[in-house]
Formats: sequence, C-alpha cells, structure tokens
Amino acid sequence: MIPLNIHQIITGGALNPVTKHGRENTLGATTALVGRIRQFFKTVPGQTLLGLSFNIISLLAGGLIAIFTPEFNKSPWILALFPPILTIRGGIGGLFSGNLATMLHLGTVKPQIRDNTSEYWNLVRSVLVMTVIDTVILGSFSFVINVVNGSAILGQWYLFLLVPTVACMLAVLTSIPLTSYIAILTFNRGLDPDILVYPILASINDIVVTCFFVGVIFLVLWGGVYFSALVLMFVVILGVIGYIGSMMRDDRFFQKTLREGTFVVIISSIFGGINGVLLSNLGPSLAAKPGLMTLYPALTNSLGNIGSILGSKMTTSIALGYSRSFMEELRESGRSIIEIEVPAAFMYVVFGVVAYLMSFGQGASLGFLVVTSLSCNLLSFIFVSLFSLWSAHISFERGLNPDNIVIPAITSLSDTTATVAVTPAILIAQLLGF
Repeated sequence: MIPLNIHQIITGGALNPVTKHGRENTLGATTALVGRIRQFFKTVPGQTLLGLSFNIISLLAGGLIAIFTPEFNKSPWILALFPPILTIRGGIGGLFSGNLATMLHLGTVKPQIRDNTSEYWNLVRSVLVMTVIDTVILGSFSFVINVVNGSAILGQWYLFLLVPTVACMLAVLTSIPLTSYIAILTFNRGLDPDILVYPILASINDIVVTCFFVGVIFLVLWGGVYFSALVLMFVVILGVIGYIGSMMRDDRFFQKTLREGTFVVIISSIFGGINGVLLSNLGPSLAAKPGLMTLYPALTNSLGNIGSILGSKMTTSIALGYSRSFMEELRESGRSIIEIEVPAAFMYVVFGVVAYLMSFGQGASLGFLVVTSLSCNLLSFIFVSLFSLWSAHISFERGLNPDNIVIPAITSLSDTTATVAVTPAILIAQLLGF
C-alpha cells in the first residue's frame, strides 16, 4: 500500500503544491506582495528610493570622465571645468523641473507633451537664455580662480567660454523634452513629481551633459577642423539665444524667471568654480584611485537630490497655501528627513559597490569605496536638509518664486558640500583600515 503522504502527492491530495487551492493561495500571496510593493512606492521613502536609484546612472558619468585620467596632469582644465558644468546642469535643470512640478499641481501647465500652455513655452525659453548667460559667467569666473590656483594658464581663456557653453546648451536641449515627459508621466500616474522628477532627471542629465562634455573635450584635443566646428556651434548658439532674448524681453514671466534664476545660478557658478579648484587639487588621489572619480558624480548628485526632494515639496506646499513658519516646519520635518535619509544611506552603500565593480577594483578596495560613499552622506545630509527648508521659506518671505531659488541653490551648495566632504570621508575610510 502506498504511504498516505506519497499517495496524496501522486493523486493531488492536500499535500500537492499544485492543487487548485494551492494555486489560489500562491496567487493570492503573490498579488498581496505586489500590492504591498505598489503601496510602498507610493510612500515618501519608496519614491525616494526609486528616485535615488537612478543615481546609479551618475556612476556612468564618472566612468566616462575617468577615461581622461591620463590627461589630468597635462590638461587640468578638464577637472577644473567638470564640477562647474555639473553644477550649472543641476541648477538650471532644478529650476526647470521645480517650476514644472509646481505648475502641474497648479494647472498652469497641461499634463501632456503637445499643445501645451504659453507658460510652459515661456519657461522653456527662459531656461535656454539662462543657460548661455550662466555658462559664460561660469566660464569666466572659473578661468580666473583656476589661473590663480595654477590649474589653468592665461592662453586657455577661450576653453573656459567655449566648452561649458556648447556642452551645457546641447545638454539642456536634450534634457528639456526628457524632463517634460518624465514629469507628465509621473503626474498622470498619480505619483508626486516633486519627489521623482528632479532625482530621475538629474541622474539622466549627468550622463547627457557628461557625454557632451566628453565630446567637446575630444574636439578641443583633436584641434584643426574639429575645433573650428566647436567655435561655429558657439557662435550659432549666441545668435539664436540673442534672438530669443530680444523676442521675449517684454514678457513678465520670462523677465522674472530670468532675473531670479540667473542670479541664483550665478551664485551657483561661484560654488561650481570652487568645486573645480577642489577637485583639481584632488587630481593625484583620483589618478591613484579611479573608483573615486567614478563615484564623484553620484555623491554630489544624490546629496542634491536629498535636498531637492525636501525643497521641492516645500515650494509646492507654499504655492498651495499650506506653508507654516520656519520653526514650526522645522519641528514637523524630522520625520520627513528620516524618511528620505534612510533609503538615501542605503543607496550610498550601493553606489560604493557599483563604483568598485565599474572600476574593476583598480587602486581602491570595495570597503574603501563603500565607507567613503556612506561617510560622505552622513557628514553632509543634515546640513543640506536644513538649508533646503530654510531657503524655501526665506525666498517666499522675500516675495521671490521659491521654484526659481530653492533647487538651484541646493544643487550648488550640495555639490560644494559633497566635494568638501570627500576628503574627511577618505580619511575615515583610511582610519578604519581600508
């Protein structure tokens, strides 16, 4: 006689895992799990984790720049310009995405790509004009401080005008439709564009701007007809932007956005130039440990995303009339900061692991990159979080548009904060024996 348990398996009894009831239970459990996952990604921590996970893409930007490691000593202007270009990308991209998210909530922008409102197109034109103004100012300031620092020579002045302007304009022309599509998609899916849009697009834009930056570097290094093509692109950009500026000079929204945004991004340029000096001084360390160069864009980008999530949510709250006093908001924001920081800290560990894999362990151990990445986060996130809340309130109280101020300011400050935090983070990793 066949034992009961074997008989049940053969004949489809209660112990058979593929019975009707068994399939129903498995299907029910799977459905419940999927439901819980969906609910998690509708929470602040879930959407934060989703948004910051895109910063893994920023590691590819670092990997692209790392291919110029042999050129760092011969052409230090490459390292000197990389952080300012990332800062400009972050500031202008943040201004565009922050305004777009708020305008979607207010209904002044339609949640569709085609046949959008005049406010949307005026925002686009403002961003294009602002890009040229700010990159020219950024290049000039970066040139001066890098000459003083010894990272550039007087004969390289033209590089600090051509390279940032062409690279950033090409990146912005690519990122505007991407940003619009992601913002509209998240809004139509019932997600919060204040949490998702800037972190996702900041990471994608890091790759976009880095690809154009690398392309422009090659045009400079190859010289000849390639460099002439770069000069031609610069002249065409100036001509087109000059026409747009003259056409829109009487539009009030255009003037306000350009005036407020340009001022903030100019301040961002100052910080970006300082970041370039700091990074160029880290050249020997970066050359010895390529994984650090791979890691760098993710460190700056993620810290800016942490602040931008808080700041963007705050600007929308202000626009909808939910704002409170700064001290009251500060007392109520402890939970929000924790909800954002916990998934952020986890992602910083992931960044260290991925940077190690991408650099094939050359010059830096896994533990070194993980500890450096996590230490950089822990040393800087509180400062940037508090600044994001304060900047939203102070800009509103001064009668300014917080969407023109907060994210660009956070981006520039976070880039500098992360760059400064890299050195003590490296020391912490070395003290721990990595």
